[in-house]
Amino acid sequence: MLILKGGGTVARHQDVEVKRSPDMEPVGGGDLNRGWKRASLIRDIAMAELSQTRLAELYGTSQSTISRFAQRHAGDILMARRRMMESVQSGTEALWITSKVNRVAEHQDTAERMASLGTPRALEIRTNALKAVAEEMGDLPARTQVNVGVENVSYEIVGLSAEDI
Repeated sequence: MLILKGGGTVARHQDVEVKRSPDMEPVGGGDLNRGWKRASLIRDIAMAELSQTRLAELYGTSQSTISRFAQRHAGDILMARRRMMESVQSGTEALWITSKVNRVAEHQDTAERMASLGTPRALEIRTNALKAVAEEMGDLPARTQVNVGVENVSYEIVGLSAEDI
């Protein structure tokens, strides 16, 4: 979904909703190699549901730019296709929660809603959401279990008797 400035009419094409008006421009500029636009365009090309001309229209750029992007990121597009196929084969494609991006997006939504409340409980929930995202993204080390026993340990030094100490 492309979010554009201003008003306009809404056109739907293969589950893509786009607001249209001659004086509208895409929000955030046209750099396709940064952030969410890069990931989104790689996914859209991998799905192969829309033509490059249609993708260029949705992303506010030219068809030749989309073509060059696809050539530069061919490996990433191939990996995205493989991940999609593995998802389909495992039967988890209909389960939104099996996608890391979806899980992180849910945590982001929670954090944003809690930020506006300002209560101590909302702050706790927001902090837990931020921590969950850090764990999901691998920014926090894995939790390890440490078993502490009450066993006695004896050390023996070979070649030294207790009387010599």
